[in-house]
Amino acid sequence: MTGIRKRVTIGFLSIVVLLFFSGLVSLYELNHMSTDIESILASNKRSIELSETMLDAIRANDRAVVNYAILRDTIYADSCRVTAEAFRAKIAQARGESNKSAASLFDSLDSYAANMDEAVEQLLMSRTVEHQIELAMADTLGLYTSFDGRQWYDKTYLPAYNTTSNSIMRVMSDAQTSLTPRAERLSRNAYRAVTPVFISLVVMIAILLMFYYFIVVAVIKPILEMNSSLGDSIRYKIPFGIKAECRDEMKELQEKIESVMNNPKSQK
Repeated sequence: MTGIRKRVTIGFLSIVVLLFFSGLVSLYELNHMSTDIESILASNKRSIELSETMLDAIRANDRAVVNYAILRDTIYADSCRVTAEAFRAKIAQARGESNKSAASLFDSLDSYAANMDEAVEQLLMSRTVEHQIELAMADTLGLYTSFDGRQWYDKTYLPAYNTTSNSIMRVMSDAQTSLTPRAERLSRNAYRAVTPVFISLVVMIAILLMFYYFIVVAVIKPILEMNSSLGDSIRYKIPFGIKAECRDEMKELQEKIESVMNNPKSQK
């Protein structure tokens, strides 16, 4: 395979190969980006779930404390301890699934949770609520008046509860912040996925322009001049000849037409 046919075939094969490899690279980058997106979404979802479980656990402890200390329902005494243990378990679970960079935040959360548990445990160990029910006097806490569960809740438990809840929110915020570098990396991956397609488009346009120039110069222009010269030769008996430069098969065609038109005796 030589000449015009070879050039056209090579040109079109080059376009096909270029599009194939650019599509392959883009597909790889898009697949990689899709994996990163799924990982980020999964991490974000998991961090929210862990934060919600910790908040649910501390709220359950709060409800138990309210029922025990304020409403004086001693049935919730064990529930105060059970919910506190469940809360500590949720903290440990969240710590195990979080980045090491959040270790200091979890240390603070553990400390705040311990202070909250200590306040509740002191109330439970003193059995002030039980004595209040029995004797209507809480002298075991050094109070000369009756024990006010609401006052104890507002001054002792609630500040510790709020501090611990805020610490949970800081842990959740840190988890969200840690996703920012990964999101920025996604932006770079998007550019890398689009770049091969853009480069392929530019190269393909250049190749098509070269094809256009080649077809016009090497094929269309010689054919038009041959047609015009051949018509003049037939009508006016003018020797066949063209000014356009011919190559390969077009050159062979020009020579054959010249041989036939300029040497009519060779046909006899």
